[in-house]
Amino acid sequence: MAKIKSSNRSYKDKEMELERALKELEMLYKQISVSENVDEKQIREVLAYKQKFARFLAFGEGL
Repeated sequence: MAKIKSSNRSYKDKEMELERALKELEMLYKQISVSENVDEKQIREVLAYKQKFARFLAFGEGL
């Protein structure tokens, strides 16, 4: 039973982590969409989110 609670906690943690990353990405998208130019820093930030989501999909398939 302890393992079930532990795995449920891990599931909730991953779910919250994913939700937070999606909200951060949404805020970044809004910031970029109103900008006249996209700078190098913004491109690096978007690529960092791409890597975050790829890692999440690779290790969080059960979600």
